[in-house]
Amino acid sequence: MKPHNVFFFVLSVLCIILLIWFSFPAKGVEICGISLKFPNYESYLAELQDSTEEVDVDAVLQAVQQSYEMSEDTEDTLSFYYDYIRSNANRIYMPEGDYTFLDPVLEAMEAADTTGRVVRVLHLGDSQLEMDRISAVLRQRLQERFGGSGPGMVPMIQKISTVSLTQKASGNVVHFARVGDSLTRRADHRRYGPLAQLTTVTGDGSFTFYKTKNRYSQEKVKSISRVSVLLGQNSEGLEMTLKCDTMPVQKAIVREAGKEAAWVTWKLPHDASSGTLNFKGNAEVYGIALDSYSGVTVDNVPLRGCSGTIFTGFDRENMEACFDKTDTKLIIMQFGGNMMPGTHSKKAISIYADRIVDQIEYFKKVAPEARLMFIGPADMSKSEDGKLVTWPLLPEMNDTLKVRCLQNGVAYWDMFNVMGGRGSMVKWVQHNPPLGSPDHVHFTHKGALEIGEALSKSFLLYDDFYRLRKEVSDEKVNEYFEMKDAEEEYTVTLPKRQ
Repeated sequence: MKPHNVFFFVLSVLCIILLIWFSFPAKGVEICGISLKFPNYESYLAELQDSTEEVDVDAVLQAVQQSYEMSEDTEDTLSFYYDYIRSNANRIYMPEGDYTFLDPVLEAMEAADTTGRVVRVLHLGDSQLEMDRISAVLRQRLQERFGGSGPGMVPMIQKISTVSLTQKASGNVVHFARVGDSLTRRADHRRYGPLAQLTTVTGDGSFTFYKTKNRYSQEKVKSISRVSVLLGQNSEGLEMTLKCDTMPVQKAIVREAGKEAAWVTWKLPHDASSGTLNFKGNAEVYGIALDSYSGVTVDNVPLRGCSGTIFTGFDRENMEACFDKTDTKLIIMQFGGNMMPGTHSKKAISIYADRIVDQIEYFKKVAPEARLMFIGPADMSKSEDGKLVTWPLLPEMNDTLKVRCLQNGVAYWDMFNVMGGRGSMVKWVQHNPPLGSPDHVHFTHKGALEIGEALSKSFLLYDDFYRLRKEVSDEKVNEYFEMKDAEEEYTVTLPKRQ
């Protein structure tokens, strides 16, 4: 075809498209029960008109940051905490407004560094947690406040790499997981452990770790001075040897065969940059913890594609034994986003919330010493009429989960509204640098850092208030809150003047 013919052909196609753009009905055309739609100038103009109402991400993040800060000229410190606990939309909501709900967790964290304990936080969630992003920030801030180091508990075989540790496994090892693709092995016995997976060692196997060099890693994860193994179903005389670059080989032998979970620990004389753990015998390895002598850590458990309704299917006795060994004081569940594509009614949301309550009851039974917290879904976008909008039922999902969690004794952090609410993910993606990924579902690493920082500050404000209450006395604080609550109630119920 001659060049001028190609030019006129392309020009004619563009003219036809332009004609359709101006003339095609905005609501589309119904043909044989099928709705056909095409972008047109009306929807384009409407999008321009609505642009001024979109979320200002920088303003939202600045407002979130300021909501966690006490101004220097604040004279009434208790008033700041009262306003935060009762009305700050970015706070962690507590069941029945009980600001003492996290006291057992904070008490354990405060004492961990001086008592030689490693207090664990288990952070379970969907793919937003992959690569240890949000969890890593929370871990770093908790370790800065309460002591501790290391990346926490990791599976022997890590299918998706993280920014916090480099690791590998070899030998006669087989990985099983409850969540995964069609190639993932499932365990018929359902003894998955707290990380929702396990690795079987038959005869021999090894696990090697290296201090991370990832530029996105947090600083505290690079210091490892304690190595522990959570295992079960071991053979008699199971032998484990640990060799690190800061100490000679140390051997541990589990002399009796055991079905229940066991916890084997080595303390290193100095922080290790690398190490190898060798197994001889048979065992199920539920996790390997890389920590410090004492302090706090966060165990990151990303479950891609999971809606958070799988845990009631885990072997209860085995899970009870695991939590009994690990000193886990806080369990955070972060789910909801994976349910949205298949949720088309308020009834479906209610059914899902019922299933989440079932998981809550399960964790209360298997980990009675732990408090529970739920993080709701992030904003997510879908295309409607050629425009990216929040999934219609997502706000309803978030509100329902919040109410049901609080009713069932679980704290709640509203990530959807912390982001800016409806329409926020589009603006997070468009932000410079991008805070949301092009799929309009997940955060970028920088976006995950923003979420992790907001979550950490919200949590640590409760610790600030906990410390203040110990200084002032709970009695005086209770009196103050009761007085303020009465004032609020009185103000609300005042009759209107005629």
